[in-house]
Amino acid sequence: MRNRAKFAAAGLAALALLTLGMAISSASGDTVRVGDLVITLDGGVSPKKLPKKEPAPISLKLDGTIASADGSHPPALKTVQVEFDKHGEIDTRGLPTCSVAKLQSTLTAQAKRACGSSLVGTGTVSAEIAFPDQAPFSASGPLLIFNGAPKGGKKVLIFHVHANVPAPTTFVTTAVISKTSGKYGNSALVQIPTITGGQGSLTGFNLSIHKTWTYKGKKKSLLLASCPTGTLYAHGSFAFADGTKAAGDVVRPCTPGG
Repeated sequence: MRNRAKFAAAGLAALALLTLGMAISSASGDTVRVGDLVITLDGGVSPKKLPKKEPAPISLKLDGTIASADGSHPPALKTVQVEFDKHGEIDTRGLPTCSVAKLQSTLTAQAKRACGSSLVGTGTVSAEIAFPDQAPFSASGPLLIFNGAPKGGKKVLIFHVHANVPAPTTFVTTAVISKTSGKYGNSALVQIPTITGGQGSLTGFNLSIHKTWTYKGKKKSLLLASCPTGTLYAHGSFAFADGTKAAGDVVRPCTPGG
C-alpha cells in the first residue's frame, strides 16, 4: 500500500516540471500519441500579454492525463525530461526554503504548517493500480509543491503527497532544475521509481502554481516570462516501463507588450 502513494508523488513531480515548461507556452490542450498510449496536457497562464524584454510575473494552472486508447491499464512512467523556453524563468531568490526532513511522515496540514512560507503550488494526483487477477482500481491524493534549498547551485522543488490508499501514506521527493543553452533555458530529468512491481501507473493530475514574496524591498514572483518574438517553445520526452517512448514539441504564440 505504501508504494501506491510513492508512485503518485514521483509521477507528479515529473509531470509538474514538464507542464511547467509546456504551459508557459500553451493556452490549449496538446496530445501526444504513440501506439495505444495517449498523453494529454492542458494549461493556462495569466497574463497572456508579456513584455518583449524584461520578464514579467505569471501564474499557471495545469492538468493532464495518461491513458490507453483501448481503455487498458497504461504502462508505468519511468522518466521525464523537459526543456522549456529560455524566455521563461523560475526565480527563487529570497524565497524561504523547506527540506525533505521537515516533510517526512507529515499529513497535508502538518506539511503546510511546517513549510507554509515556501509553498509554491497545490493540486491533486491520481493513479491506477492493476494487480494480477483483480480489477484495476484508482487512488488519489493532494499534492503540495515547496521551494527547496539549492543543490550544487541548481534550483530544487520538493513534492509532497499524502494519500489513503487505503492505508495513510506520505511520500516526499525532489527534482533539480538545470540551466541549458540554445532556445531552451532550463532542463530537468526526473527518474520515476518502480512501484508495486510495476503495477502502478500515473493517470492524471491537476495543479496550480503561483508564488509572490518581498525580497530586499522588491516584490518577487516564482514564475516569469517575456515574449520578444511572439513565439515560445518547449520540448518534453517520456519513457515508460514497457519501452514506449514519446516526445513532443510545443510552439505557441504570445503577445509582445511594451
